[in-house]
Amino acid sequence: MVDEQGSGSRLGRWLGVLDVDRRPTAEHDENWRLNYLFSIATVSWIIHFCVTMLAGVVLLQAGLGAWVPVWMVSMALLSLALATVALAYRHRKEATSPEVYGAAHSVLTAAIGLVWGIGAVLCAMSASTEMLTFYTLVLGGTALGAVSSQHILMRSCLLSIWTSVPLLALAWLVNGVSYGPLATAGMMVLFGVTLTVLATRMNGAVEQNVMLADALAARNEVLLRTSAGLAEAHEEKSRFLAQASHDLRQPIHAIGLFVEYLHGVRLGREGREVLHNIDRSLESLTRLCRSLLDLSALDVGRVKPEIGPVSLGELMGEVIRQASEPALARNVTIRFRPSRYWARSDPALLHTMVQNLVSNAIKYAPGAQLLVGVRRRNGALSIVVADTGPGIASEDQQRIFKEFVQIKAPDTAEADGLGLGLSIVHRLAEMLGLRVTVASKLTEGSTFCIDGLGEAQPASRPRRQSPAGHVHLLAGLRVLVVDDDRAVRDSTVQLLTRWGCAVRATDRVTLATDPDEFDFLLFDQELADGEIGLSHIRNMRARSSCWIPAALITGGRTDHLVEPCKAEEVAILAKPVRPTQLRSVLLSGAAGRTNLNQTTPSSEAMPAAAVRLVTPSARSSAET
Repeated sequence: MVDEQGSGSRLGRWLGVLDVDRRPTAEHDENWRLNYLFSIATVSWIIHFCVTMLAGVVLLQAGLGAWVPVWMVSMALLSLALATVALAYRHRKEATSPEVYGAAHSVLTAAIGLVWGIGAVLCAMSASTEMLTFYTLVLGGTALGAVSSQHILMRSCLLSIWTSVPLLALAWLVNGVSYGPLATAGMMVLFGVTLTVLATRMNGAVEQNVMLADALAARNEVLLRTSAGLAEAHEEKSRFLAQASHDLRQPIHAIGLFVEYLHGVRLGREGREVLHNIDRSLESLTRLCRSLLDLSALDVGRVKPEIGPVSLGELMGEVIRQASEPALARNVTIRFRPSRYWARSDPALLHTMVQNLVSNAIKYAPGAQLLVGVRRRNGALSIVVADTGPGIASEDQQRIFKEFVQIKAPDTAEADGLGLGLSIVHRLAEMLGLRVTVASKLTEGSTFCIDGLGEAQPASRPRRQSPAGHVHLLAGLRVLVVDDDRAVRDSTVQLLTRWGCAVRATDRVTLATDPDEFDFLLFDQELADGEIGLSHIRNMRARSSCWIPAALITGGRTDHLVEPCKAEEVAILAKPVRPTQLRSVLLSGAAGRTNLNQTTPSSEAMPAAAVRLVTPSARSSAET
């Protein structure tokens, strides 16, 4: 069955019936008229051959004379000749001029028209009016068919009409000179005029279609070039953001650790004020870097939602705690309504959305009151962030969700940032199937809502250990720090030493390094000479007599590290790493080393939450 269909398809394409490119397009071939004409000519002339043979049989049975067989042979030869011309054109060689086939088509068409006309005259001389009427109907039908199949080449179409129709009118005059034949002859001439008008209009319509097709093709080409340019610009922007954020992470990471170390040093009042200003500036720079990281991750599709039950009360409480100091600096009063609701969503991405909304309100509504809470809305849960700030003009309420758009409100100072916070909220909402709405009036404040959260059952979780006494827990913890950046290495050593750890730092690991001398491995992923931190962790563990907790710090992409790190229970920390994050991972490692003789990792030693730090969006939640 398949072979029969394949053979039929090949035969159809060879004859022109199944030609896949039958559209007349001047863009691809200047001989589009002949292409279009001969694409259906083979089948048309085979049909014409069959019609003439059937008509000839009727004429033979009527006994009209010896001219009928001659007429039939002439029609058969001419029809087959035109079908052959069409086939030859479709399979012609490039060296052959297409106009030769067009001229041959016109000559043969004129010959067929003459045979039709002469046959009409002979029929009128040797038959009754009834037989002439039959011949007229057949000729009229074939003339109409000629218009439909040959209008693209007006020369052939007009020759086909005006070599046959006038002789048909003459045949009716030969049939008789009464009013009936005279009127019929006149109608035949009008029929020829009508066919000419129809052919002209069809020809003009095809030409117009070709012009429209060419114009559309030209515009499509422009659109394709423009689209390609926009895609390239988008890729360049994504590469720039990724590279810029990567280059910023190293110094920010080192500065953050140095600042954290200085917090424990005795400083005078002026020194503490300077350190406080440095810390605030660093926090602002860290937010900018994280916004770039989030945007870059969204652009390249590296952010994948992990849906699960989320305690909205705990999530918002964490956001409020993190925003307390910036709110105090901006004289913003935060009111938080505790909630017992649980929702199904990605906790890290939802945390980023709420955090960005709260940070945006603090930034643009200094001295205002801020309300954060949860309410039911349209059968679902909504997180509401409302402020009593200056408000947003109606014409700007959609623009604020676009990238790099900042609206300066009256009576507010120039806010820092790049205008990415709300655009990230909008894109994360689309990813999670949520809606972000804003209602605002100038001088009356703004209300942002995250709508569409489905309610979930509370999840059972183990009781959290109190972070109190972390210095005591880290005292004596032997940590190996491996990083090829001297500033990062030195800042890490100073901070861990202040926490009571026994630190050894180096830029590379050799076989002489004894893994049993350490309780925790802290490696940078991208080391000098193309060395990989994760590979060194594997080797160190393989040479150790017991399992060693480890963490990987990276300033590059992290999506390819998730699975191998999760399988080997290695925590991932994306630069810039906040000291609270680092301390949390070290505390987990200290708990995992309680039994020094264990050879397999404890299920409690390195919690899965540490691996969740892989996403830029989740870094902030780990700081609590």
